[in-house]
Amino acid sequence: MSLKRIGLSVLVAAICGLSELRAQYPVQESDIFPRYTASPSDGASPYNPQASGQNSSDIPSFVPAPAGVDSAGIAQNEGSPPAPPPTLIPLGQPASPYLTYPRSPCCCGPAGANGPLGGELFARSGIAFPIGSGIFNQYLHAGWDIEGGGRLFLFNPQQTAAWTGTLGISNVNLQTGRANQPVTLYRVPVHTAPPTPSPFPITETVVIPSLDVTVNSLNMTFVNMGAGREWWLWGSADPGAQTGWNWRVGIDGGGRWGSARVDFNEIQQHTGVVGGMYAAIDSDLEHAFRCGVFFVGVRFEYNYIWTHLLQDQNNGDFQSLSLLFSTGVRF
Repeated sequence: MSLKRIGLSVLVAAICGLSELRAQYPVQESDIFPRYTASPSDGASPYNPQASGQNSSDIPSFVPAPAGVDSAGIAQNEGSPPAPPPTLIPLGQPASPYLTYPRSPCCCGPAGANGPLGGELFARSGIAFPIGSGIFNQYLHAGWDIEGGGRLFLFNPQQTAAWTGTLGISNVNLQTGRANQPVTLYRVPVHTAPPTPSPFPITETVVIPSLDVTVNSLNMTFVNMGAGREWWLWGSADPGAQTGWNWRVGIDGGGRWGSARVDFNEIQQHTGVVGGMYAAIDSDLEHAFRCGVFFVGVRFEYNYIWTHLLQDQNNGDFQSLSLLFSTGVRF
């Protein structure tokens, strides 16, 4: 037999032998989870191997437990279990005080040891009537009094009364008529122009031993500080508790410090430092809106101001009664 025939015979035998070699079948789900013929209505559970006649040791330990069966009774793996629902606080169990601390409708709740704190911004305007026996009071006519500032309230726990502290500024401006008596001033410095014309605006100061002058106007500006007491007559001052109008009355007083300017008809103006005191009563109507309280009212104020604008030999102190109309916002 030739070598060629031997080679061809071996090749034919190898080809014929391939028909008998098969790859391993893939593992089927039915091989791991056998078909159960029993149904729940027969008293056997598809998850109970003993009820179906199968030994529980035949199920591999690494196979996860089935999550359900299909209509044919074949166990199926439905994947990973769903995520657990979020944990909720049971009804009736109080939440943490860190989350439930008291809050007001506007900000972060009341502040203060024995009662809440509050504040307001105000504006006042009205008429100042000079009174008394001083020179200014005799010849000055009624003028304008304008005030503005803020107040701090220290409420009681019921918020029906409060101590107050006030800081503000004010301006009083009054003028005289043509009929006023002369006032004698001594050693009055007067600025005069040089006797000969000059291209430079040079003035000379001349001290006059005695001079009679008449007052034309008086203007005073003050910084005011005071304290007082307020009472709410129609209920609580809390904006969240008010359902309509409320009425409050109060008293206050304090001191003033500032500067003043007096204008004369015969010479230039004089300026100086002035100080004084005041006392007042007020009445306001309030109405809450959102986070604040709007108010309007009237104020009756007495003022006493010490001045040296007319020198010490003349009574230059000033007294007045002011009728002011107030408006502002409390919060």
